Amino acid sequence: MKITGAKAWIFFDSFDAEKVISYSGTPVSTEAGKWYFILETGTGSSFPYKGSVLKAPTTGTQISLVAGDQIFPIDENRFCKTSASLSAEEGTIDVGDDCDPGASILDGMVQISGSLAGFFRLDDTTQDFSAVTSDILGRFFTTVDDDGAGVYKVTERNNGPAYLLINLNSNAKVGQISHWLFIPAIISSMSTSFDNTAAQNKDISFTKGEGEAVHYKVPKAA
Repeated sequence: MKITGAKAWIFFDSFDAEKVISYSGTPVSTEAGKWYFILETGTGSSFPYKGSVLKAPTTGTQISLVAGDQIFPIDENRFCKTSASLSAEEGTIDVGDDCDPGASILDGMVQISGSLAGFFRLDDTTQDFSAVTSDILGRFFTTVDDDGAGVYKVTERNNGPAYLLINLNSNAKVGQISHWLFIPAIISSMSTSFDNTAAQNKDISFTKGEGEAVHYKVPKAA
């Protein structure tokens, strides 16, 4: 079978040091079905690796943290896309000589980049921006919240790591394998247009940042 790009759903979150979970003597466990970025693992940790993403068990026993474990819970804020692209490329090294002209070998360095396009989305009642729209603007602009009564909150722009979760087959049924691409990304550019006869849009470009990009396979839960 083949499926369309519309079945690929994209979720977006940003790193926030205040949300990091670690063991501090009080028992703490993962939350069922929640995505986590594994920052650090301690001695005897039940996390199988660090530097990438893991989904907590949907059923059964959760993972209990031990001293040295540090995890970041990823919120699944959906990026409602009009289009998206992703490119993965491994570099090559010229090793040609007169015995083997034109030969090349791979350099082992995989570069991942891409783009996402969508619209500015606002809450119907408050007219405030959606979490994703606010996050992306906040990477390039300092935000000033004015309550109209003399209270001002200034949030400096934050261009820290972004976490992209791409569900390639959102149409999978319960029990079938759900395919995800996880990319720790840096957002390098944003563009928009304000044409009178078009919707306000946001187009961003990203490249892989620190951490490992993975193809994650897990049975779809109810």
